Amino acid sequence: MKVLVVGGGGREHAIIKKLKESKEIEKIYALPGNGGIAADAECVAIGAKDIPAIVNFAKNNDIGFAVVAPDDPLVLGAVDELSKLGIPCFGPEKKAAIIEGSKVFSKNLMKKYNIPTAAYEVFDDAEKALAYIETAPIPTVIKADGLALGKGVIIAMTREEAADAVKSIMQDKQFGESGNQIVIEEFLEGPEVSVLSFTDGKTVVPMISSMDHKRAKDNDEGLNTGGMGTIAPNPYYTAEVAERCMQEIFLPTVNAMNAEGRTFKGCLYFGLMITKNGPKVKAAFECSAF
Repeated sequence: MKVLVVGGGGREHAIIKKLKESKEIEKIYALPGNGGIAADAECVAIGAKDIPAIVNFAKNNDIGFAVVAPDDPLVLGAVDELSKLGIPCFGPEKKAAIIEGSKVFSKNLMKKYNIPTAAYEVFDDAEKALAYIETAPIPTVIKADGLALGKGVIIAMTREEAADAVKSIMQDKQFGESGNQIVIEEFLEGPEVSVLSFTDGKTVVPMISSMDHKRAKDNDEGLNTGGMGTIAPNPYYTAEVAERCMQEIFLPTVNAMNAEGRTFKGCLYFGLMITKNGPKVKAAFECSAF
């Protein structure tokens, strides 16, 4: 069987190394891959967001299975288009990937289905957002609605920082159209926990918990990045906390997506905060593989 892996980072390289262990796989292609991946798979110069080119390559190369790992091609519908060719895929369809593609969608979903999360307001007008900040509790959290390479969340410790974040995202278009809407969110306190999970749209099987370090500088300072490293397992994620998360967050989220006609199948990430009132969803969900 020939396998196609969409993406070109360390995550994709790790996936490919595991796929190589299967005796059923005769060939692995990486689109676009990278210099390191080239030692384990054939890299093809097709961008991860070029869905028509990805589909055309799959059609012409007898692909038997595909793994779509990054968020961009998932949100753009790569799984949908590959599935139309009859190719089994690991990853959610476009209508389910919106859970990462839009923080406004995910926050509204949690509110509708009573999934514990931070209090929030949504704005599509910068002036209204700036007016809200004048009386909002500080610190606060400003989030661009769309994908921003993991950098679209700004923790503002002062009103000035909050106003600068709104202007940067909505007026200066730091993240392009991803900043057409923003979420201004309650600042939660407590240990952070990251949990990746596998789901078939019904059951949820969590992987090992971790503590995600996203800040650019030492001592948890600086702006958020796509990730600077993790500690696993997370010492704050006890068996009791894990059970509460499963019953109050993980399963309710998967069930909510089903109820919305957006069944999620693939890898679902939960960014959590263990507050004094119990676990809550701190970060919006992520749907990219591992």
